[in-house]
Amino acid sequence: MRDSRITMRSLSTLSTRPAQEVSVTSTAKLVTASPRDDPRYDRRRVIVYFVALVVFYGAVVAVVRPGREGGGGLSLGIMLSPTMGALAAVLLAHGRIRFGRPTRHLLLAFLPPTVVLLATWAVALVGGVEVHPRNLPWVVALSPLLALSSALPAAGEEFGWRGFLWPLLRRHCDFGASAVVMLPIWWLYHLPVILFWGYGSVSGLPAFTVAITGFTLFVCFLTERSGAVWPSTLAHGAWNGLVATAYLTGSRDAIPACTPGCPGFAGNHYLFTGPQNLLGEFGWIAAVSMLLLGLACTWWNGRHPVPSVTAGRA
Repeated sequence: MRDSRITMRSLSTLSTRPAQEVSVTSTAKLVTASPRDDPRYDRRRVIVYFVALVVFYGAVVAVVRPGREGGGGLSLGIMLSPTMGALAAVLLAHGRIRFGRPTRHLLLAFLPPTVVLLATWAVALVGGVEVHPRNLPWVVALSPLLALSSALPAAGEEFGWRGFLWPLLRRHCDFGASAVVMLPIWWLYHLPVILFWGYGSVSGLPAFTVAITGFTLFVCFLTERSGAVWPSTLAHGAWNGLVATAYLTGSRDAIPACTPGCPGFAGNHYLFTGPQNLLGEFGWIAAVSMLLLGLACTWWNGRHPVPSVTAGRA
């Protein structure tokens, strides 16, 4: 009996030990085979990302040498800098840009322009803004084209912000904390072109700050729900192509520059005309509307969170 117990115990030890060794070996292989999924590289990825972003940003400014009214290629170059930072992290720090697949969340990209349009129309009933209803059918018809054409340069930002940085942040923080980190970074990224190179107006910076707060919450919400970069890219394009232009439907009326002064939106091809402190992305109508929308989406996301298995997987 004793010999049989020893034999059975020995067999049991022999049968479990290989399984444990195989399990440890498999785990080690997984770690070494997929360094892009290893969070131990995240600090290096963040450092490489921001260093490359700042270097490319500075190089664009040095090459273009913009004046007070900006310069040719300045906006496109600066908008490409987040993607260049992400590519550097991919090449030098085992980073990953999460593109994902197009989903039904693409339709939500037109929610901010719709909300701002309705809010602006409501304000126009009180005064301060003039509506040109004859241009509304053109706005509706041209909205997809305007959004898509503006989404092409916006992709240079979104592939870096929401394709690379957002999934990395979500691996370590919850939704709210990740958005709080993303917001000042995105705001500071816009600040030099506002202060020095004629993008928007310095006087409109408070309204822009409110607007970008709401928009950050909204596009992070889209990225969270879809697991892809495409909805935020289209939303960014829809914002730039519709809201920022006061729903301009033709190229004959230029978007007013605030150098010098800050003239209002005026012309036959705008859906809305009025002062820039009310209209556009530096106006308070879009700012308040976007903040309320962003907070509403954040609240809804908190009530219906994405399963932790899929949230923020880089």
